[in-house]
Amino acid sequence: MNVHVLPSARHLDAQANLDAFVARARACSGFGAIRFDDPMWAVTLTKAKRASSARARVNRLYFTEALAGGRGEQGRVALSQPFASFLKAVVRLREDDGSKHLDDHAGLIAAGRYLHAQMAEIDYDPCRLLPDLFHQAANAARKAQSPATAYAMGKKLAEIAGWVDRYGIGRVRLDFRNPIRRPSGTEGRLDAEARQRREEKLPSEASLNALATLANLVTEDIDILRMRVIELLVCGGWRINELLSVPVDCEVEEPAYRNGVPILDDRGEPVVRYGIRYWGEKGAPPAPKWIPTPLVDVAKRAVTDIRRITQPARDAAAFIAKHPWGVLAADLDRGDPAELFECRTITRLLGLQSVNGGLQWCRSWKVPLVQKGRAFCATRMSIAAAIRSEAPQMPVGAPLRLEDHLFLIAKNYLDPKRATIPGSVRFLTDQMIHVFIAGKEDVPSVFERFGMVEDDGTPIRMNTHQFRHWLNTLAQAGGMSQMEIARWSGRKDIRQNAAYDHVSGAELAARVRKLVEAGEIRGPLAGAHDRLPPQDQARFREVQIATAHVTELGMCLHDWSLLPCAKHGDCAGCGEHVVVKGCAAQRDAAERMLAETKALMEDAAGEAADGTYGAARWEAAHRRTVTGLEAIVAVHRDADIPDGTLVTTPRS
Repeated sequence: MNVHVLPSARHLDAQANLDAFVARARACSGFGAIRFDDPMWAVTLTKAKRASSARARVNRLYFTEALAGGRGEQGRVALSQPFASFLKAVVRLREDDGSKHLDDHAGLIAAGRYLHAQMAEIDYDPCRLLPDLFHQAANAARKAQSPATAYAMGKKLAEIAGWVDRYGIGRVRLDFRNPIRRPSGTEGRLDAEARQRREEKLPSEASLNALATLANLVTEDIDILRMRVIELLVCGGWRINELLSVPVDCEVEEPAYRNGVPILDDRGEPVVRYGIRYWGEKGAPPAPKWIPTPLVDVAKRAVTDIRRITQPARDAAAFIAKHPWGVLAADLDRGDPAELFECRTITRLLGLQSVNGGLQWCRSWKVPLVQKGRAFCATRMSIAAAIRSEAPQMPVGAPLRLEDHLFLIAKNYLDPKRATIPGSVRFLTDQMIHVFIAGKEDVPSVFERFGMVEDDGTPIRMNTHQFRHWLNTLAQAGGMSQMEIARWSGRKDIRQNAAYDHVSGAELAARVRKLVEAGEIRGPLAGAHDRLPPQDQARFREVQIATAHVTELGMCLHDWSLLPCAKHGDCAGCGEHVVVKGCAAQRDAAERMLAETKALMEDAAGEAADGTYGAARWEAAHRRTVTGLEAIVAVHRDADIPDGTLVTTPRS
């Protein structure tokens, strides 16, 4: 008897599913009108980067093989078919499902290139993809990229496999998962590797001291502008593009209140808090960032200097917005639009250095030229139009007009080798600030220009995001609650704090032990410590305060490495919980929880009186919590306890 094995429906339908998948992508509206079959797409982005990003005007996706040493279009080789059409369909449909940043799509295409390199043996047919090919692509990415980038490539490869499985494109189900382990980030915090990671993400003491010195050494406006940006990063811990997109009228001042009562200073005068209005990223709503009091004068000086230096560019932007042609520059803001200027006149108008600078500029900026005798000329309108074309176009629905932004400069303003183009407008970008403090090939950093180095003599290397990590770490070390840190940093989710917390539990515990040793703690723990012989006190501190972490009500000293917490989430009245006297957020949280728990206790008491089964136990539990919260509130209200003192409350 002959047995005929029939091919599965999945095997028969794979090609039809691929054709339908690509056809669906061709018909969808993601990226607007594009030429689907082209290896390079100029796309219309729904989710664009901020205008202050150096990549804000990048809008191209390349479905080509990797190009070594360049980002242009020359020398690129298109990905092979039919894989190229499949990858294009994935990218367009994922944008149609939900808008994403261009870099996110580019990352998926980069992962697709690693997969494409393994597909020659299957003729680049997505229907014949197997899990082994994905693993080979992941291994290639692991060898070629840093651990973090390789992990990201693995995630994108898993996403591509998911599209294959979801639409039945493969003849076998892939079920591919990212085989590349996530690089250690915030998980381990006690080993040497963790300490090195923290040091790399935080600015060194030498670099901070150098910046403080440079703030008063720089004299040229191009340096003052960038130095004031650094000062604001230190004051507020912004993401760089959050700061560079603030409005010109960003300053906010208002009286400070606590529990509805104005806060007074030592002279009895109302305290006025100072903030800078901005639009946060990662879903945070627009709000002022309140500047710590010791840094208010620094922030005010920075804003004043920045506003002065950037005012000409704002004037130029306002002129462009109000006039149909022309730019705010000599002989280009009025007169006959059709009047011809010889290139030597253009050289003078634009302040160019080269004798043939005007002609070279017209050709570089694609200004139409007219030959008049032996001279080349351009009309006043065409010159102005070329300059106007450089002005950023604000997207529909943008909260600010171009001229309402603080960080606007003229074209080439920061380039000492090129003439600043009068009447032009562009944003100060994140890349310009990065080059200022990190330098690049043939461009020394500000530290190198002033001869400043690390303590060991090596060059100072910094990036703009280090200030954010540094300030968040200071906040963690100072005992600020997770909700406060998230709000202060412009995050909508407190879970995002972990990536910026470089204070380990052991380090925080070490600070607590120093306070105990200095006698700046009260309560049962302090009593037990002080009753011991001096030779035993150090060991007691080491054992009892091995680790610590910040909670909504104070700090928890429980050592989770020994055993789980039996009272997890019930910190009020716990003997391992420490109250930070005078912390407004912790006091407010305790008072709010006390009012809520009292209401619940009264409800439970009523149910217990009615004989409801189990209500008496709930009443007793709420009563213990109320007792603990009342003890915490009493600590905060005790005028005899100095602010900042650590207090352990009795067990309830």
